Amino acid sequence: MIRTLLAINWLNLKRDRVALGLTFVLPLVFFSIFAVIFGGMGSGSIAAGSMKVIGVDLDHTDVSRKFIDALDGQDAIDIVTAPEPTENEPEPEPFSRDSALLAVRTGDRSVAVVVPEGFAASFGNFGGDTAKVELIHDPANPLVQHIVSGLIQASAMTAAPDILLDGGLEHLETFGGALTPQQEQVVDTFKEMLKTGESSSAAGEPGAAATAESGSAFAGLVEIEAVSAMEAEEDSAGGGPSIVSYYAAGIGVMFLLFSMAAAGAALLEEEESGTLERLLSSRVGMQTLLAGNWLFYSAVGFAQLAVMFTWGALVFDLDLFTPKHLAGFAAMSLVTAVAAAAFGIMLAAICKSRAQLNGISTVVILVMSALGGSMVPRFAMPEFMNTTALFTFNGWALDGYLKVFWYGDPAATLLASLLSLVPQLAVLAGMTIVFLVIARVLARRWEAV
Repeated sequence: MIRTLLAINWLNLKRDRVALGLTFVLPLVFFSIFAVIFGGMGSGSIAAGSMKVIGVDLDHTDVSRKFIDALDGQDAIDIVTAPEPTENEPEPEPFSRDSALLAVRTGDRSVAVVVPEGFAASFGNFGGDTAKVELIHDPANPLVQHIVSGLIQASAMTAAPDILLDGGLEHLETFGGALTPQQEQVVDTFKEMLKTGESSSAAGEPGAAATAESGSAFAGLVEIEAVSAMEAEEDSAGGGPSIVSYYAAGIGVMFLLFSMAAAGAALLEEEESGTLERLLSSRVGMQTLLAGNWLFYSAVGFAQLAVMFTWGALVFDLDLFTPKHLAGFAAMSLVTAVAAAAFGIMLAAICKSRAQLNGISTVVILVMSALGGSMVPRFAMPEFMNTTALFTFNGWALDGYLKVFWYGDPAATLLASLLSLVPQLAVLAGMTIVFLVIARVLARRWEAV
């Protein structure tokens, strides 16, 4: 009897393709996504060129140039010293401290290294004050500050070892006495080897300092002053944005999609109860029916986002009640809500039953949320997955909200802030049209009932 029951249950599971996918396929998909994201973190290395770092040289000396070159030589990062050329500016000016700060502040780069004036004069001074290298970072990415700090220390060791040797010998002679002529001759020979790069130091090998840990052994060669780009200059509200705003968008968009998928199930419920057939037999056409549901779901979605962000503002100090933030929030929430409502209706038109809708929507929304940044911040993803996020609803919606609450330029006008959202608004509006067209085409089966 038990054998028969087992066979029946297996047949039921095999016939329900959605349940079968949720049982075996979805876990494999999520395992693969998170394995790709986090799989390399425990290996002690970072993907080559995975971080684009702004390098600003305010010292303009041979030592500072060598230091920037040594930092660029690290496998984990790619140093850029000037903005990318454009048609209007084919040869852009090198980054200044202010322009580098703005680039990190607006999300173009996650970190900038600023070499100050007087760096060469104090380099290798083990006992006195040294010019501090400024590390301007995005506080939403807690990894980058520590990684780049370690790489800075490793680069300092390889940039000008002859100068470091001079500094060390100066302190040695101060406390231990002068060197003998033979010792000075050996030191001079060794210094020449360091200058010409003939030493076989492992620090010069490609990738030898590709992690923060590799630089920890040289901690203290360069003093570093870490500066949050969000707190370096005050915005119109009088302070930097709250980190809550960075994650509020991801949670809000993901649950909006779940809510709209559940709302779309009302159409299937009406089909099962016969209400849909009676409506279509009256003067209500399918286009009118879909439009009415879409508008109602859009209003509910906008209200859901408004309630969540208002709660964040009242309880968690999310900076919402400023003209730029309110206008940006309204624009993004309106377009996000109408697109999500269209997505829910399209899913309802694709599915044949509420059970099928629940299964398919769960799979699709969770995968989009994982790839788009709702579950894992995009800075933790490999570069190709950041590209993949551009093919998801979540990716575009999150980018828009982050421009409003996190990466906005404090000096930008209200109009300029809204214009910066045009790419995200346009793509979400395009998604809305595509979803509605697909829903209308598939809804013809209801008209044949």
